[in-house]
Amino acid sequence: MRTEKIYASNENHPGYGAGDGDTERYEYKCPCGKGKIVEEHDNIPGFREHDVWIECEECSKKYKLDTSRGIRSWDLVEI
Repeated sequence: MRTEKIYASNENHPGYGAGDGDTERYEYKCPCGKGKIVEEHDNIPGFREHDVWIECEECSKKYKLDTSRGIRSWDLVEI
């Protein structure tokens, strides 16, 4: 299940000598509405990291993130 997007940002970054890039951050409502799901992408040469996590104690006990199709295609599934 995907939830409603509540925040998005994209910031340019000059890089660290290997070229410029950007960072992306997306926040989604968690199912209970008390927290959020955060997705971040660092698109800077040499620092390419992508992650997604649940920031809600209640939903962390009930759900897990399935990233088998990639971070950008995450799916929230019941445990």
